[in-house]
Amino acid sequence: MSFNKFHLTIRIRLLLLFITSLATMAVIPYLIIYLSHQVGTLVTGILFLFVMFANVIGSLLGGFISDRIGRKKVILYAELIIFLGFIGVAFANSPWYLSPYVTFVFFLFIQFSSGSSLPVYQALIIDITSPEDRRTVYTYSYWIRNTAIAIGSLIGAFLFFDYPFYLFLGVALCTLISVFITFFFIQETYTPNIEANHEKTNSSVKRIIHSYRIIFSQRAFTIFSIASLFIISVEEQLTNYIGVRLTKEIKNPVPFFINFSWEIDGANLLGLLKAENTLLVVFLTVIIGKVMQKFKDRSILLIGLLFFFVGYVVISFNTTPFILILAMLLASIGEIMYMPIKQTLLANLVPNESRSTYLAFYEISSIIGISTAGIFMIISSWLPAIVLTLMMGIMGIISITIFYNLTKDQ
Repeated sequence: MSFNKFHLTIRIRLLLLFITSLATMAVIPYLIIYLSHQVGTLVTGILFLFVMFANVIGSLLGGFISDRIGRKKVILYAELIIFLGFIGVAFANSPWYLSPYVTFVFFLFIQFSSGSSLPVYQALIIDITSPEDRRTVYTYSYWIRNTAIAIGSLIGAFLFFDYPFYLFLGVALCTLISVFITFFFIQETYTPNIEANHEKTNSSVKRIIHSYRIIFSQRAFTIFSIASLFIISVEEQLTNYIGVRLTKEIKNPVPFFINFSWEIDGANLLGLLKAENTLLVVFLTVIIGKVMQKFKDRSILLIGLLFFFVGYVVISFNTTPFILILAMLLASIGEIMYMPIKQTLLANLVPNESRSTYLAFYEISSIIGISTAGIFMIISSWLPAIVLTLMMGIMGIISITIFYNLTKDQ
């Protein structure tokens, strides 16, 4: 199935995904550094814990509400708040006024709204795709998002620290464009069951708790979320524990390869590994997706996960630049292979009437996975590197085993 044959709403959504991802990635990766220069690392870390908490609460509420009033309203309200939030952030970092704490308050609203809209976007795509087409849609979505991230990060690297005011205004403008396109061109994809919304309890809090308690009782979806949490946790180590280890263990430049004149230190090597992963995803996703079409989804998923975890386990203990580059090649190919299949499996696990609620729960498991990267950083100060490598390997074995059992009938 080609891009032009996708449902119009999907094509519009993928276009908006590119625009908004590019815009936000021009500012988000550099914001922590920017604020830490103003208020210090400790205060910045504490503030962003609150921002992460706002994202989680937004996810819980957005998913729950979307299953009761539809997708489009939640998306429009969320993006309007994000637009206003970035306008506020721009003027809190303008030539006339500078306040890191006002910036933080606006980012609470931005992250709350981003959290509330993300599971709704995912549910919208599931609403209008058939199980047969989802793998192709997710392949394009994965490629588009990563391409936008690469371009946006590059723009931010050159412009953020010199022109934050204008970049924040640019992100606000892109969000406003998304609001208008969504309002005029995207149709509602889900009509809630009115009778199902009249629960016996009148308490919204009790209804939310009841909805997520039901999710916990769904064994397949819960263990899928746990397996995905392990994947995200391992992937996040590159910019956390692994990055710190490389910079500490390769302080002085070493040859990239035996008898090779080019030398590289740990910090440069980390940047090279991140760039390699991004470039491989951008240039190989569609190609590998087409090559893999003749193979079974289950085989692609399991082999992809094996490549991914083996690659990252090698990166977690090795310090030879050439071997690390090869390991990242293996991990990146594995990521390209498994990601669309995993997203398709996720879409097939969520029930029609509670898609946003289930996907909100899944997003929270993703946030927990990201948070565990910080735990690795903490325990790395008193545990030897081989123990952390062993932990990552165990997480990989558990994740692959879970997906092996979940896909037995496929």
